[in-house]
This record gives sequence, structure tokens and C-alpha cells, in this order.
Amino acid sequence: MVIPEKIIESLVLENHEGAIQLTIEIINVIKSFLKFTLGPIDLKLQDNTIMVLIGPTGSGKSTLLNLIVGLTKPDKGSIYINDVDITNIPIESRRIGYSFQNPSLFPHLNVYENIVFGIRKRDRDNDKLKVKKLVESFGLSHLLDRNILGLSGGEMQKVSLARMLVTKPKIMLMDEPLVHLDIKTRVQLRKDLRRILKEEGVLGIYVTHFEDDVYALADSVSVLKEGIIKKSDTLKTMLTYPNDQSVSTSSISEFFQKDYNYLEGCVTESTNGITTFKVGEHKFEILGDYPISSTVGVLIKPEDIILAVDFVRTSARNIIKTKVAAIDDANIKTGILNIHLVINNVSLMSRITRESKEHLKIVNGASVYAIFKVTAPHIVREEKSK
Repeated sequence: MVIPEKIIESLVLENHEGAIQLTIEIINVIKSFLKFTLGPIDLKLQDNTIMVLIGPTGSGKSTLLNLIVGLTKPDKGSIYINDVDITNIPIESRRIGYSFQNPSLFPHLNVYENIVFGIRKRDRDNDKLKVKKLVESFGLSHLLDRNILGLSGGEMQKVSLARMLVTKPKIMLMDEPLVHLDIKTRVQLRKDLRRILKEEGVLGIYVTHFEDDVYALADSVSVLKEGIIKKSDTLKTMLTYPNDQSVSTSSISEFFQKDYNYLEGCVTESTNGITTFKVGEHKFEILGDYPISSTVGVLIKPEDIILAVDFVRTSARNIIKTKVAAIDDANIKTGILNIHLVINNVSLMSRITRESKEHLKIVNGASVYAIFKVTAPHIVREEKSK
């Protein structure tokens, strides 16, 4: 099938300021297999968004990516990029990058040759600056002459991602590309990946089973279960614990064990290794120096949040008065409870023993102080002010 150049070019439009305008829309898409049906799926993403797709194994996450990229054809429905129907357009004409769990690299080529493999030889001179920028962004400059077989798992995944991005895709699909990496490498590569996707203006869809991937990467989150998208919203909305006490969990904790609290806000002060950032009207302090007006996102373990019914002065510098929204069992056998807390734009969860709950007389609707040290939060997202 030959696609006219004007249609391919129309997949990506620019406004008068030169900013990329991109929308991908999935309308009533259905794909049936012998014992499983995906859909109907209706989903719309636009501009420089990163959507993280979560859901149980076998819910259809990889199938949805395959439909978008063109590896699989839907039985019904359509997929549009900027109002152009790409449902039957060949893979190579979609300008969509696809990164898998295991990087598929060419062992007979070195790092540089792998990265530029997708660029036509006659275009490589024109793309030197693009290649150089991506190589530096991923920290691969010192590895360009290295053999692929001598690289670590993290280095191989960086090469794979760079090879995808150097072809200038406007959409990047990522099927758990960091799943096999060690924690330290995964933490750093998540930061790099989000930063680079934003810098390059790439719309991303990222599949994961890891809770911390959601917090580090997502602008929005979609929950796929039994072939149907059950919920889809911004990360902030999905994380917010409802003030309605009849609702027992936030959208994220319905899927995850809720092993972390996530706070994201704007840096207002940074001196002597202590940074203050603001979430709504509330201020929090963390270790480290970060630029004023930048956005930081941090994770805090529920076990690191101490509760008190009265205000107390401690060495902890983060103290916020909250309201108990709900109480549920974290572990029935050990008597550990999850205490869900809300205050305006902030949702937190503390994990305490049943004895502590009884001692403090904590009940639904009660006011309590949530306390944690500056050493408790771990930064997972850092973005410069726009």
C-alpha cells in the first residue's frame, strides 16, 4: 500500500510557534482471539503526554500496543493520528517507535552502528547533531565503539531506546523496557527517559507492572482489566484519595499494594542541601539542591509516615494536619493497618499496627498529624520550569 507523502506529513502538524501538535485517538477498537477479546477500546491522547498503562497480566496491554504500531490489525474500529486514519497504514509509515522488554540489537554492529541503523545512510550526515544529542542524553558517548555483547543490561536498553528515538518518531510505545534492570539502573533510566521524551516532544505510552514506574513517568494513567479500560485520568486525579469516606481506595491503590506515597510540587526554596517544594498550599522539605521553580516528584514509604493526634515538636521537619479518610488491613495476619489521609490537594497513607491505632484512638474522620523526616522522601522526578 503506497501512502501519499502529503498524508504522511499530515500526521504531524506544527502551530505558528513551531510547537508539535499531536493527537492519537483509538475509536471503538476490538480485537478477538480464541479465549480473549480486547475492547471495545476508546482512548485519546494528545500533545507531549506520557501515558502509563497498567493492569494484570493477560489484560491486553501488549495487544493494544501492537494494534497502535500496526503489528496487529483490529477486527473493528479505527486508530487516528491527527485525524488521519492509520488503521491500515503500513508500520513503516506510522512514525511510531516500539521498545520491548528485551532490547533487540545487532551483535555484529557496535553501539554507534546500532543507534544509527534506522537512519538512511544519505541522511546520517544531516542527523549528526540529533544523534550526538541523544547519545549524550543517554550517557553513551564513551561507549560508541564498544561491542554490543560487552554491554550491561542497562546500557543495552539505552542503546535500544536511542535507536528508536533517533528515527524521530512522534509516538513511542514502551512495553516494560526496564523490567529486567537492577533497581539503581531502573531509577536513573526512568528519569532520563521522561526527560528525553519531553525534550524531544514525543508522545509516549508505557506499559508496566511497577508502581514506581507510574510515579516516575506518567502524566496520565489508564487501567486495563479483562480487555477493557476501566479508568483513565491524569496521574494527580488517579492518586487523589476521595474525600467521600464511602470510597475505600484511590484509583492507583486498587491495582497496586500502594507501597509508596507520591508527592509532586514546585520548588520554592533550596539552601544548604535542603529543598522546599509546595503541593497546593502545603510545603514539604527534602534533602538535596534543586532549581527554584522546577518540579520535583518524591516517593515516601507509608512506614516512614508517623501519626500523632496532637502537635508535637520532633526532629522531623515535615508535619501536616490531615483527616483520616479510611482504614483498611494491610496485613491481617500481622495486624498492620493502612491509614488513608487527605487534606485539600494532598493524599497520604501511613502504615501502623492495630495496637497503635487503638492507643491513639484513630477513627474515620479524625484529625491527625502526619510526620516524616527530610530523609524519608526519595526523588523520582525532576523537571525544569517551562
